[in-house]
Amino acid sequence: MSEADEAIHEHLVDRAELTAHGCVADLGCGRGPTLAAFARRFPRARLIGLDHSPAGVDAARELLAGHRGGADLRVADLAEPLPLATDCADAVVSYNVLECLADPAALLREVARVLRPGGRAVLAHVDFDSLMIAGAPRGLDRRICHAFTDDRQPWMEHADGRIGRKLPGLLAESPLVVEQVTPLVTTSTELAGQAARRIDGIRHALTEAARRDAGPVSSAEIEEWHAAVRGAAAAGRFFFAETAVVVTARVPA
Repeated sequence: MSEADEAIHEHLVDRAELTAHGCVADLGCGRGPTLAAFARRFPRARLIGLDHSPAGVDAARELLAGHRGGADLRVADLAEPLPLATDCADAVVSYNVLECLADPAALLREVARVLRPGGRAVLAHVDFDSLMIAGAPRGLDRRICHAFTDDRQPWMEHADGRIGRKLPGLLAESPLVVEQVTPLVTTSTELAGQAARRIDGIRHALTEAARRDAGPVSSAEIEEWHAAVRGAAAAGRFFFAETAVVVTARVPA
C-alpha cells in the first residue's frame, strides 16, 4: 500500500470545498497524493503543487500528467515568499510541512496572500508526540517515540514534532479566520499501511541519527524496539494510533 491510502488526503479535499473549476495549491505536495485526490474529485480543477524535493515534484508531475484541468508543479523553498500570484487560489492545503519551518507564521501570511477573498485554507499536521505504538517495553517505547518527535533530519531546516497541537494557535494569530479545528486519528491493529510506513520511518530516521552520533538512542535500542513491535504484530498484540490536527480557515471576503 502507498501513501495514497492515507485518509488525510480525502479529508483535505472534503474540507477545502473546492468548486468544479476552482484552483487549489498544495504547499509541500511531495509525490502528489493530495493533489491526486483532488484530481479524482474535480477532474477540471487547476492544481498547483510546490515542494522542496525535485524527486518529489518529478513524481507528482508523472502522477498528474493526464489531469485535464492542468497541473503546475514546481520546486520551491516554502521558507521563502511563494512563487505564486496574489489572489490566485480558491483553496490552499498543506500537510506535515510547518514543523520544518523556523518561521511558520511567515508561510501562513503567504497563504493568506495567495488565496482569493473568501478562499479556504486547510492545514494539517501530525502531532508526533501523540504517537501510540504497542509492543515494546514502556521505557524503551517512550525513549524511541520522544527521540523521533525531537529528531531533525539533515534535510530539515527546523524540526518541531509537537507542531500539531500548536497549529490552531498559529492560525488564530495569522491573517486567516479560523473556522474549524478537527482531530483526525489514524489507527491500526495490523503492521500495515500507514502504521507500517510510520514505524519504518521512525526506524530509518533514528538509525541515521545514531550513525551521525546526533540522537539520544543507540542503533541497538532502535533494533530492540523494532523487533518488539514486529513481535507484537505477529502475536496479535499490535496497536498503532497517531493524531493529525486539521484546521480550516478563510480569508475574509
